[in-house]
Amino acid sequence: MQGASNSPETRLREGVGCLGLDLSAVAIAQCLDFVELLLKWGRVHNLTAARDAGDIVTRHLLDSLTILPLVRGQHMLDIGSGAGFPAFPLAIARPDNRWVLIEARQKRVSFLEHVIRRLQLTGITVINGRVEDYRPQRLSDTLVMRAFAPLPELVASTRHLWHARATVIAMKGKEPFEELKALPKEVRDCATVVPLAVPGLDASRHAVVFSNLGGGAAG
Repeated sequence: MQGASNSPETRLREGVGCLGLDLSAVAIAQCLDFVELLLKWGRVHNLTAARDAGDIVTRHLLDSLTILPLVRGQHMLDIGSGAGFPAFPLAIARPDNRWVLIEARQKRVSFLEHVIRRLQLTGITVINGRVEDYRPQRLSDTLVMRAFAPLPELVASTRHLWHARATVIAMKGKEPFEELKALPKEVRDCATVVPLAVPGLDASRHAVVFSNLGGGAAG
């Protein structure tokens, strides 16, 4: 059994503090409930390689929350949501935002919808489909992707959702030098690489942030 000093709740609270964030008691409870749901479903549906609550807190929850200061606007799009990262931690931290989660695999869509019901999350819509086919009436302010695809493929599949005021955040491990070099110059010039520090994780993390965009759909 984990000691109180290393419990998932302690790890989460300390990590949130290290990130300079302020999560309410309700948000902390929702995050921990999400971890329990992920552990329960993960054993059956292979949603994540992590099998320990503390590991999920560090590698997934805190990892997702590192990009919270980069998120802009009210309307968000998480592409390839998988088990709900980074969307659910970000949505829990900022409950007034509106989210659309796109996920192609039905079993993961079922899990995402179950989490929304169990945690009583509002303002979140899950779409079972591919981003290439997604044609919303309203474009999102911020697009986020975690372990989605190499940057050239990511840009090609999401470019129709870009607009001048959008922010596009691609979460990566090591700084993706070669992927950036493979982008067209006009896209590469819109990119900023932001180093991320995940509390308790000794691993390289970066966000590639595209802003001041052009060439996509009209905003």
